[in-house]
Amino acid sequence: ALCLGLATKAVFPEGFGLAAEPEAEEVPRVTWEATAPRAQAGDWILVDARDAEQFDAQHIPGAVSLPDNAYPELLEFFAEEHGRSKTIVVYCGTEDCDLSTELALRLRDEAGFEDIRILDGGFLAWQRSQ
Repeated sequence: ALCLGLATKAVFPEGFGLAAEPEAEEVPRVTWEATAPRAQAGDWILVDARDAEQFDAQHIPGAVSLPDNAYPELLEFFAEEHGRSKTIVVYCGTEDCDLSTELALRLRDEAGFEDIRILDGGFLAWQRSQ
């Protein structure tokens, strides 16, 4: 059975496609217009994935700085502080920035957050709305 399993994996490295695993990119996106009222009401937590220097220079009011390269202990502290059932909206600088996706995946997969979203357009979307 082990040999058959290894042979099958060698021939079909992606599997048979019967039970598709969710893609890493399948973190839902949300607009600033949908996010703003919920964040202002305290229902959603805004998380800035950019480095501390960029956060200190300017950030969305009420956002929490949690750089995408944060240590696992910091992710755990953040989870304990805010609760894993809270909706988290992660953003970085622009639409093309991957930091928000990387951090969103870490918050979901490593820290166990249940409702993670990415701010479509990132910080730039907020700036344009001001």
